Amino acid sequence: MWEEMNTKALDLFREGKYEEAVEEARSSLKEAESSFGPDDPRVARSLNNLAEMYRSGSRQAEAEPLLLRALEIRERVLGKDHPDVAMSMNNLAGVYFEQQSYRKAEPLFRRALLVFEKVHGLEHLSVASSLNNLAVVNRAMGRFPAAKPLYEKALAIQEKLLGADHLEVGMTLNDLAGMYESQLRFKDAEPLYRRALEIAEKNFGPFHPHVASSLNNLAAVLTGLGNYTEAEEILLRAQKIMENNYGVNHPVTAVGLENLAEFYEGVGRAEEAQAMRARAEGLRTGR
Repeated sequence: MWEEMNTKALDLFREGKYEEAVEEARSSLKEAESSFGPDDPRVARSLNNLAEMYRSGSRQAEAEPLLLRALEIRERVLGKDHPDVAMSMNNLAGVYFEQQSYRKAEPLFRRALLVFEKVHGLEHLSVASSLNNLAVVNRAMGRFPAAKPLYEKALAIQEKLLGADHLEVGMTLNDLAGMYESQLRFKDAEPLYRRALEIAEKNFGPFHPHVASSLNNLAAVLTGLGNYTEAEEILLRAQKIMENNYGVNHPVTAVGLENLAEFYEGVGRAEEAQAMRARAEGLRTGR
């Protein structure tokens, strides 16, 4: 009974039926508590699932007590070095991160990393994921020298286990490049964004929205480097991809038009910038 209810809640959530999923997850939690007792690992699973649904709905304050309880159950029943305990730590740390409580998130991310290293060894995808989490929170705290080696370690693990052209490798490259970009280290960011673009093209083909996103990232650093000709070409290519995928009148294409407008403003081409902003505004307002 509980397993069926739990599966149904997750299926509803994947189908985008948020309110129905939350209601089913609450029922699943009650069923787990009444069938197995309040301290059973299956109760922790239900708590975790409901909390993650709350997180997706930006209801972090409601997710936090559920995740705290799930973590307490798992630590007591499974032991402090169990992978499910590390998963609960990561989820709770994610809530704190989303609340910008970085000093509460960081030690949980560190503890989760230590558990995964102890259970799986130093070269495992769970370890790479934890390294990325820790890098992200350090970056958010402005601790860039601490974040850099964490990103690099995660990247090395992913490349070894998944191959150089895997999408997760591309995501980590984007994250590291984004950190460099935020520091105005455009020369360091450029080759990473170019690699991420190549990975996106290999996995999705040259005309996919993910490729357009990578193109926009690269254009930003090229603009920072003063390579305006290539930056414009790339922004126009990204916009063409989005228009081909969604149509020229879809509101999502307004984002690319605004990127072009910002670029033209930055290089002193005011008339072209104004035209792009007018088009974007028209798409957003439906006029």
